[in-house]
Amino acid sequence: MTVTHGPTSHADELYRIHLRHLDDCPACRTGVECDQGIRLRRAVRAARLTADNRRPRWP
Repeated sequence: MTVTHGPTSHADELYRIHLRHLDDCPACRTGVECDQGIRLRRAVRAARLTADNRRPRWP
């Protein structure tokens, strides 16, 4: 994982890891979800929720 600068970049990095997993995993390529793919997707969702909660609502 590269150096991140906040919750948004952390979520983006997790998303890139998830996409690489989808490309590399034979089960995910055929449409069947594997345990690691499920965990990565949940991590991406949690990271994005954290990033959204830390963003100011008004500019």
